[in-house]
This record gives sequence, structure tokens and C-alpha cells, in this order.
Amino acid sequence: MERDACIVLFKEELSLVKGIVIGFLHAVIAGIVAELMEKGEVAVKGLGFFKVAYIPFRKTSQGSIMPPLRKIVFLTRPVADSGLLKIVSSRTGLDARKAQTFYTILCRYFRERVAKKQELRLDGLGAFTTVKGKYIFVPDSTLQEIVNTSFEHLSLFDIGTQQT
Repeated sequence: MERDACIVLFKEELSLVKGIVIGFLHAVIAGIVAELMEKGEVAVKGLGFFKVAYIPFRKTSQGSIMPPLRKIVFLTRPVADSGLLKIVSSRTGLDARKAQTFYTILCRYFRERVAKKQELRLDGLGAFTTVKGKYIFVPDSTLQEIVNTSFEHLSLFDIGTQQT
């Protein structure tokens, strides 16, 4: 997001220098990740929410059993409340009015990018991007590893070759 026009919006509307804006954006993304780890979801009013989804054990077409996993997903269901404003306030240290402006710009920018199906990279969280012709949210691989540390000792179990 650092190279995006979003930085210009923050600089103009809040009279902040580029380095401060970038620091605030990193802090907000880190806050989203922390909230995901703690509560399992973060809502973005007017857009949807990021969620840690649990995928249970499942059988493959080859007869093996895949271990469970967690996946960071983005759901476009309407949400009335947003945890993002609290994150912006607590992570940036901006006063209430400036935090609200920062939050409004960020949400508007997210909505516009997603509505136009333009790439939106949120370093440390993931990216909204086109994969195989579909516009989807692709979580950051490091974050995926972190949310799955409790399952890392499990492996594919092939039930077809097991003896009784």
C-alpha cells in the first residue's frame, strides 16, 4: 500500500508526512492481525470482515485424510459496526477527529479498490487480487503459518495403505 495514491489522500487530508502515514498504515495492519489472532475476526464497515476460518479434517479424492487448518478469509457480508476504527485510534495515537478521518479515508479506499477489482496489497495480512480470473483475498503466507502453528505436527494420513 505504500506506493498507492492512498498515501496522498492521507497526506492531504491530515497534513501528515509520508513517513508518518506509512508508519500508521503498518501499525493499523499489525492491529488487524493482532485482533484476528485474539478475537478471530475484524469488521470493516461497508465492506465486510476478515476472519480466521476453521477447516476440519477432510477426506481427499485419493482416500487420504487431510489435517485440519485455519485460513484467513475475507467475507463480503454487510457489517454495521467496525473494529477497524478502534484499531486506528489505538495504533496511531491520533485524536478522535483525526482518527475518524483516517478511518474514513482507509475504508473508502478499501471499498473503491475492491469495487473496481484492483489489487490491494496489505503487507502482513494479504492482498485482494485476481487469481485464475477470480478476484479474491489471498492471505499472507507467514500469517497463514502463524494461525496454523497448532496443526504443524499433523500430516496427511493415507487411509488406503494402512493395515489393520
